[in-house]
Amino acid sequence: MTVLVVDNGSPFTADILQCLKKIGISYDHKKCIDLDGFFKDGGLKYDRVILSGRQKNDRQINVINSGIVRHCFDADKPILGICYGAEIIALALGGSIRRMPQGHLQGRTSIKVSANLPILPKKSSLDVYESHGFCVARLPEDFVSAGRSESCPYEIFAHRIKKIYGTQFHPEKSWEDGMAILANFARLE
Repeated sequence: MTVLVVDNGSPFTADILQCLKKIGISYDHKKCIDLDGFFKDGGLKYDRVILSGRQKNDRQINVINSGIVRHCFDADKPILGICYGAEIIALALGGSIRRMPQGHLQGRTSIKVSANLPILPKKSSLDVYESHGFCVARLPEDFVSAGRSESCPYEIFAHRIKKIYGTQFHPEKSWEDGMAILANFARLE
């Protein structure tokens, strides 16, 4: 099993790689721009995909990530979107995002878990790190919220049937809870 980590320019991508290495998961790390046209030759050879966050808006990165999301949706490949990755999953599949009314959020927060997902630790709340100026405002059809914070109603969400997950926060910076999320996603059956 190999995980593709799509690097969208997040300062935390190295943390994702370090977490995967620590839990013993095989991965390939590719810059998003290097994946342009990747799906024209028959698709994706990876078992699952993690979409990183990003630092700045870039139309080409949005187009490439939207293509990755649609490919994973159509091919029933597990995908985990982190921060921007979660936002692009929502946008690519019919949801919407909005700017955070209080500006850019950064720091530790608590999330109230409201649904049992296979990627989540069996806890009623999670201690996580977030850093974002946007959040998902409306989930796409057939998606459910699995966790919320005081600032975001969709901190964690998932497709009802497919293995498509989004975390508005950064599991790669979220201590034990985040490590458990990455390990559970990487080992999904």
